[in-house]
Amino acid sequence: MAIIQSILECLLGSSADISERNVRPSPSVASDIVTTLITGETIESIHKDVNEIISISGWTDSLAQAILRGLDDAIQAGADMARPASDALVKAKEAAAGFAEEHPVFTTLLALGVLAILLPWVLEVLGFGELGPIAGSFAARWQSTYAGYVPRGALFTYFQRLGMKWHW
Repeated sequence: MAIIQSILECLLGSSADISERNVRPSPSVASDIVTTLITGETIESIHKDVNEIISISGWTDSLAQAILRGLDDAIQAGADMARPASDALVKAKEAAAGFAEEHPVFTTLLALGVLAILLPWVLEVLGFGELGPIAGSFAARWQSTYAGYVPRGALFTYFQRLGMKWHW
């Protein structure tokens, strides 16, 4: 009988390990897992933290159900926050419009700064590439309207020159 007991302990862990696993109730463990999932910074840290929590308590059906309920509650809480977030967005828009009216010069400088930062990306998205227009892009279609001859000083040539010289 002791041999069978030893084999079972080897396969399942000792009876002390089994009783130790069930120290915390599933809702408490599930709460820790849901908190880790929501507040975790990286996939690796979430994976490590969840594995540590699970290694102590082990997976059970009740734990899985408690985790699903916790995630459902978290999603519902986020849905409940949608209205206040929407109100905050409206207030932010009003504040930004008021600032723009009160400080037009500063707003123009900010807009030009944002444009200068985003312009290389916009040019690339439009198809003005480093080696010329990118096949199948807006720039390629625009160039095809010139039927092989792009006149000097055309807006197309200006954008293409920027696309060839101005990179991230």
